[in-house]
Amino acid sequence: MDEIDLLRNIVSRLDSAQLAPGVVTSTHLNELPFLKAKLSVSGEMIGIRKEAGEFAYDLADKIFADSSFYRRGTTFDALFNELSDIIIESFWGQSIDRIDASDVAFVEARTEDWFRAHATTHRLYVPCILSPRPAPSFNVGPISFRHIDDFAAQECPVVGEFFDTAFKRVFETMAQRSAAWMATVEVHFSTKERAWELGELAVDIALAGIQLVVPISYSQNMARTTARTIPRLREMVSFSDGVVSTGGSNQQPGLAMGQGLFEAYLTQGNGVIKAVGPRVSTFLSGSGPLPTLEQAWADAAYWFHEGLAEPLDTIAVPKLETAIEVLLRAESSTGSERRLLHAIRTFYGLKSDQFINPQSHITVKQFAKGFVRDRSRILHGTRSTLASHLRDSRPSLTVLVHGLLANYVLELDHYASTPGVSDRLDDFLTWVENRREVPVIATSGAPAQS
Repeated sequence: MDEIDLLRNIVSRLDSAQLAPGVVTSTHLNELPFLKAKLSVSGEMIGIRKEAGEFAYDLADKIFADSSFYRRGTTFDALFNELSDIIIESFWGQSIDRIDASDVAFVEARTEDWFRAHATTHRLYVPCILSPRPAPSFNVGPISFRHIDDFAAQECPVVGEFFDTAFKRVFETMAQRSAAWMATVEVHFSTKERAWELGELAVDIALAGIQLVVPISYSQNMARTTARTIPRLREMVSFSDGVVSTGGSNQQPGLAMGQGLFEAYLTQGNGVIKAVGPRVSTFLSGSGPLPTLEQAWADAAYWFHEGLAEPLDTIAVPKLETAIEVLLRAESSTGSERRLLHAIRTFYGLKSDQFINPQSHITVKQFAKGFVRDRSRILHGTRSTLASHLRDSRPSLTVLVHGLLANYVLELDHYASTPGVSDRLDDFLTWVENRREVPVIATSGAPAQS
């Protein structure tokens, strides 16, 4: 169904209803027959009836999907709500016989006017839990990370006289959560709601980059405070055989890193951090030299970040396996196995009949065939999520994903600067394989035994 027919179907289902006298509650509004409605100047509700919902969503989807600006710069819900208001305000009482292509163009122009009026540059401040000790400020591409001791002095001149008022509650919450770092990111030509989505996800991708250069034992729980985090202190009280026992632990990430060690890891891994930066920029801007390969890396980095933070092995393993599959853009189990073999040969120099590492009795091909086994069993219910453990799989997968992400992003940085290269994964892997015979960096070693 084209846009004209969709608009006609929506307009034909515009209706009005009187509000009940007295106080209007959400229950009263939910009982009205409307998908979306507005209060008219006469005091009645006018809106789109619920049976027009499919047509309204389809029209919004066509407008949203056809514009890269909308997909990057706003949310579907925000566009849908604005589009509904435009239709209600502009077509109430109009005959559907008169609706033609000019009306569709009018709706699209009004929607664009709304977007341009609300799309601007947003400078976002995202509190993060990295390390309790001060360290010099650093950047991961367009995102700056500053210890709270430095942040106020540097940012106060930018925000101006309302700095203390604006950040008062933020600083209080950071103190409660032991969040000592602030990430600052700018999102351009976007509505505020979408800017927060993009900005926070960009911070997550940058954090994954940090976790590639800081040992997992220190960085596993690094996170922004607006995501899922673990409490700093875990206090435990139990009662057994008439005796009360107490205990606890400090789970704060980076706690065991002595003064200067965080900075040392960042300096040592500067090559990876620099390579991650352009991937974060591409994610934020929605455009880059190799959008398919860069998006695959960003998606995989996010799954890796989530997998590290997951306390339950049976959930962490599927997340880490998903990181591999989205990185290699697997479209089927056969494609997944082929590309994993290609990636291991490319980045680790191991052929399919070689052992996955010197201590293992499992070949690369056996590993590639079986790496999705645990995820499949968990997700299809043949193994219990809560009554199983995957302690053998998780460390090996963590090492594998870590190595693939680090090697991939370093090589992608070189690949992106090479004229005439394609945006296809197989071409990228072949290019890397032809360029070198040994891994570019020292990672945690070849994939461990599964």
